[in-house]
Amino acid sequence: MTAETVLDALAEAFADEPAAVVHLLLDLAAARAHADRMRRYPAATDYWRESAAAGLDRAREDLLDVLDLPSTNGVPA
Repeated sequence: MTAETVLDALAEAFADEPAAVVHLLLDLAAARAHADRMRRYPAATDYWRESAAAGLDRAREDLLDVLDLPSTNGVPA
């Protein structure tokens, strides 16, 4: 899958549901920032790090669910 394919899918989803796409992008950005902080935070427990990583995975999945990307066997191609 190329970046152009992803951007095209994002633009199409934004045209259909702009508020939802913006919300999902902001969720993804916040989850990424939180996961990065937990990776660098010296007092973070493994549970905190795993929880932050799971939140990032969920945010990615939520956004991918909205995008109509070509897939191969259920996996974005």
